[in-house]
Amino acid sequence: MAVALVKAIDWVVKRWGLRIWLIGLFIRIWRFDLFVDQPLNLLDDAMVPRGCRLWLMLPSGDLSVLGSSHRLDDTTKRRTPKSRIYKDVENFGVLVLEKNSGCKFKTLRYLLLAITSATFLTLLTPTFYEHQLQSSRYVDVGWIWDKPSYDPRYVSSVDVQWEDVYKALENLNDGSQKLKVGLLNFNSTEYGSWAQLLPGSAVSIVRLEHAKDSITWDTLYPEWIDEEEETDIPACPSLPDPNVRKGSHFDVIAVKLPCTRVGGWSRDVARLHLQLSAAKLAVASSKGNQKVHVLFVTDCFPIPNLFPCKNLVKHEGNAWLYSPDLKALREKLRLPVGSCELAVPLKAKARLYSVDRRREAYATILHSASEYVCGAISAAQSIRQAGSTRDLVILVDDTISDHHRKGLEAAGWKVRVIQRIRNPKAERDAYNEWNYSKFRLWQLTDYDKIIFIDADLLILRNVDFLFAMPEITATGNNATLFNSGVMVIEPSNCTFQLLMDHINEITSYNGGDQGYLNEIFTWWHRIPKHMNFLKHFWEGDDDSAKAKKTELFGADPPILYVLHYLGMKPWLCFRDYDCNWNIPLMREFASDVAHARWWKVHDNMPEKLQSYCLLRSKLKAGLEWERRQAEKANLEDGHWRRNITDPRLTICYEKFCYWESMLLHWGEKNPTNNNPVPATISSS
Repeated sequence: MAVALVKAIDWVVKRWGLRIWLIGLFIRIWRFDLFVDQPLNLLDDAMVPRGCRLWLMLPSGDLSVLGSSHRLDDTTKRRTPKSRIYKDVENFGVLVLEKNSGCKFKTLRYLLLAITSATFLTLLTPTFYEHQLQSSRYVDVGWIWDKPSYDPRYVSSVDVQWEDVYKALENLNDGSQKLKVGLLNFNSTEYGSWAQLLPGSAVSIVRLEHAKDSITWDTLYPEWIDEEEETDIPACPSLPDPNVRKGSHFDVIAVKLPCTRVGGWSRDVARLHLQLSAAKLAVASSKGNQKVHVLFVTDCFPIPNLFPCKNLVKHEGNAWLYSPDLKALREKLRLPVGSCELAVPLKAKARLYSVDRRREAYATILHSASEYVCGAISAAQSIRQAGSTRDLVILVDDTISDHHRKGLEAAGWKVRVIQRIRNPKAERDAYNEWNYSKFRLWQLTDYDKIIFIDADLLILRNVDFLFAMPEITATGNNATLFNSGVMVIEPSNCTFQLLMDHINEITSYNGGDQGYLNEIFTWWHRIPKHMNFLKHFWEGDDDSAKAKKTELFGADPPILYVLHYLGMKPWLCFRDYDCNWNIPLMREFASDVAHARWWKVHDNMPEKLQSYCLLRSKLKAGLEWERRQAEKANLEDGHWRRNITDPRLTICYEKFCYWESMLLHWGEKNPTNNNPVPATISSS
């Protein structure tokens, strides 16, 4: 009965934030299991009945006397054999009564009742005691219980494995100084466990106001913003900062993160808010060269580009200890909280550039087929024509022949051979079977920053300033997602391993690498669409919107930084016009102006490089087949009527050059696989 009462009162005291030694007061109101020890006068003798001595033992072990007419002699100080101390409360402060024949229990009961009533008043008015407790061994940076609130978004159901937490932290303190620990999102019971785990440390609660319910992931990552500020100036909502005293310093910031382990768990406002708050506390705690550590308790990996795995010191169970690069972290915190604002202004008067240019490079990848060799060559030439001198690195697999590798090297690419990575969720021989090979980019660890570019785009204006941006910086795609056609990454072997570790677990929304990367890197930074402008006319584009895009495609000097060619690629068409016009499903990608822009870059290349853009006989037959289908359908644009003057039509570099004969059976069923012969090269 007594033990159960102790536990119940312990819960109440913790719930309201009072000192735990008050439990002894309630237990001993009506029961006198008492002992005596060294007294210290605290109250006037008149407050205690004659013949009685009342003591209060503090958690430190000292005793304060509530009533005494004289000091106890040595005999009286000794504890009597019959005295009992409940093990449940032996470490807490207790009331102590020494009685003799002159002690009036009835009077004493009234006194204890008055003390009890006053104690309950403190339960009703805890604000006063918040200030009083500021001198406690546990600093109240934010008193966790003063404004009780419940927000299911911030609740973490993870079971804290204290042994793992201890293992993660055991080497941080050599005992020369007190370790200062700030706790974020731990409950009151766990707070007590922290105090027991690190008895020689200053453990503090950090108060954090929750984000408004109206702030959702779609709010932070809208599909569209007015980048050109024609009608509106985009602005992100604010997430509350952690509430700490000015000048507060922590050696360790410990955070308990929610993780539902269901689809979309990484797109969680509360989870992002807590990690950004931890980053702010770490930066604010930095002093000179002194390190600050951040400990996450979670079953899911923290945001990999906010707390990169290269800064992971120790991982024990669900405890993740980081020693963050505070300079890099400070720069990241200056960025918008989401893609609701541009991280790089479109019309900036000046651009920031990085310092160590030797460890920065543009990179692309070719695998499984050689059709994009010409595109990669023209992309490299466009980078040089735009004025960049950064390294150019291309990853190729063994399907890219030595002949084509020599052409890539001649264009300026440093060729590195890789083994392909299969997408385990792709069907055999599907277009996306090997597109996880892009993860090899993170193994380019001889570079600090990589600007990845697809091989089907042109750099029209120098974008070297993007090297100053962190991972992942990209343009928006649709919904809350980014387009991986142009993106800034930071190579790291452990990030590569992170990507590999989850390929069987995480499902890509589009079955490709872009969808997968969007599930890993949900916290990304938006750059203007002019830096990865898609050659695409949306269904909702009116004549004015189409005219504006066409103007951008052909502007000279260029307005766009990057032009990304979707649909049939220019080098896979005749140069006379965009062959997307002849394919009904591809007409949304058709633009003769953008097509001519690519050929302008091509014509500025040396003839040796142009030779890598010749057409195969099978491709010539396919283009003619599509032209004839457009003629049969009498497509209104009339491109099918134009005569082909492209000199590549009459140039053959293969053993079989009579492509016209292929048309006799084009489109018929292939008896080997019962599938029609493909009319065109599939687009990426």
